[in-house]
Amino acid sequence: MTAPLRLVLLSALLATCALSADKVKKEDALQAQAVELDHAEYLCKNCFLGESDYYFCFDVNSKILIGHEKVRVQTRRQKPDNLLGERGKTVPIRYDSKYIWITGPNGKDQRLTQDYTRKLFSFNESCQKAAK
Repeated sequence: MTAPLRLVLLSALLATCALSADKVKKEDALQAQAVELDHAEYLCKNCFLGESDYYFCFDVNSKILIGHEKVRVQTRRQKPDNLLGERGKTVPIRYDSKYIWITGPNGKDQRLTQDYTRKLFSFNESCQKAAK
């Protein structure tokens, strides 16, 4: 077997392992009903090729979870408030120490990365306090 072929096969194997590792995490994640306390969006500066940032804050049994998603503008078909509903609405989620998974209106899971590094919520004080 040639070195380039070995490299291609190794890359394919690593990609498969990464996908299955993500699926295992999601399956092992805690399931809960969460109240969406707040959400915020920061639109890109160059929206032709840029990415926008979307943040969501949830209350899960008095534990505050903040999730972040960076999305290429052409990919986003709905505003985040249309995607998850209105503030105060209860939504089913899965979460672990790194990610939050939410099932969207089309049945497809949306993965948010937990991020507590920015104080950016304006409607809920609990979300502001959870950010560092």
